[in-house]
Amino acid sequence: MVMERSCARFFAVNTKIFTSVILCSASVALADDFRLINGREYKDATVSRVEPDGIVLRTNAGIAKVYFIELPKEDQERFRYNAANAAAYSAQQTVNQATTAAAGRGQPSEVISHGTQVDINQHLALGNVTVVEFYADWCGPCRMLSPSLEQMASSDPEVALRKIDIVRWGTPVAQQFHVNSIPQVNVYNRGGALIGTVRGVDLDSVKAYVAQAKTGG
Repeated sequence: MVMERSCARFFAVNTKIFTSVILCSASVALADDFRLINGREYKDATVSRVEPDGIVLRTNAGIAKVYFIELPKEDQERFRYNAANAAAYSAQQTVNQATTAAAGRGQPSEVISHGTQVDINQHLALGNVTVVEFYADWCGPCRMLSPSLEQMASSDPEVALRKIDIVRWGTPVAQQFHVNSIPQVNVYNRGGALIGTVRGVDLDSVKAYVAQAKTGG
């Protein structure tokens, strides 16, 4: 929601009065309320970023990304949501991840959930070590850790990286895995058993669990 105001300034030159109107505008970003189609509300929220597939909201409770498919049609139209553009954006992200992985010897990383519950057993790379990263697009520490995890997986054929986007706190997948801080990394051994969980930006601990998982845990 944007409010515009105009101001005028008058000035005199020598003894003659010349009226000159200088228009100026000031844009003030005001907080707004957002109601999702499932009934959840974000009150007094400001939009900090608009992406092809959703908007990032800032509230007193923190920052959350809301996907356009979660918003009513009037909000989708307000932010000019285009389903084709959103799909292309997601597809390009997948291509980028695959390209990064192809540059190394390892396996491509895979995003297996965007907030919804997931059967992790269906995504474990049995026979190899599986690293599962819980993250969110708005999480700064996650952006610090993710490149290192992707590099580890792309350079080691025995390590597979699976990524779970919690989207925001309290989503079904966050509740399923009891995620209350991110980044969070779970490491599974070749047989699919959970070896350890690392919270925060601690790559050394992740590597230690990976080494342990390779030997069976």
